[in-house]
Amino acid sequence: MANVHGLTKIGSEAHIIGDTLDSWADVCTSGIHVYVDCGSDETAEICRAHPAVVEVLESDLYDPDRPRADAFNRQQILRSAKRFAGADDWFAYFDADEQLVDFPNEVLDDPQFRVIATNWHDVYITPEDVDAHYQARDWVSVEPVLIPQFYKYSRWLGFNRPDQRIMDHEPMTEYPIFGYTLHYGLGFSVEEWERKCNYYQQWPQYAEKWAARRGKAVNVDKVSVRGEPLQRFSEIRRSKYVDSSLRAVG
Repeated sequence: MANVHGLTKIGSEAHIIGDTLDSWADVCTSGIHVYVDCGSDETAEICRAHPAVVEVLESDLYDPDRPRADAFNRQQILRSAKRFAGADDWFAYFDADEQLVDFPNEVLDDPQFRVIATNWHDVYITPEDVDAHYQARDWVSVEPVLIPQFYKYSRWLGFNRPDQRIMDHEPMTEYPIFGYTLHYGLGFSVEEWERKCNYYQQWPQYAEKWAARRGKAVNVDKVSVRGEPLQRFSEIRRSKYVDSSLRAVG
């Protein structure tokens, strides 16, 4: 199987990071590199103790310009991992609340692929599962969200713009899509939802949107934040409706 170097930039994520690392450990055959930005809990210790983690970089310098900080810190962990990567290696970038499901690792051995996306779904809290473990929640968004997660080594790779989440990569017109990424940023718990509402007040471009979400952690209407009906992930997973498809960029 291909050599895959996992990358993540995180903050105070002790509530979820262990499960997230578990979900990526199998595909990240060359280990996971972690950047902890001003963590205030046990996040760094959890990462260092995880068998898939090969490096933890930490900074206690808080940059109030968060878009600048995110791109800079992601670039730092990418640069560190590149020291150990060969020309045929892959990088897998994920955030602390993104967990990989049903990814066919063998596609990384196919030379035709250079960048790979997953079927990406927001997970929501609903009245029927508000008291359940977060990974037992089944209602998810179904709008197309195109976020590449796997990048083959190339000179193009990098994070160079404020608030950049998708790595710069070689030009292409469509991505292959395999497996699923479940995003628990909206679906971990009521308490975590409210914490995010407060956190995003420091980002002018997100402050109003997140302020309006206060008190709405439980999705009574089963409609996504983009206005579309939710679906059960268990049904989507059974159908495998877009596995091994190609989706246009843009």
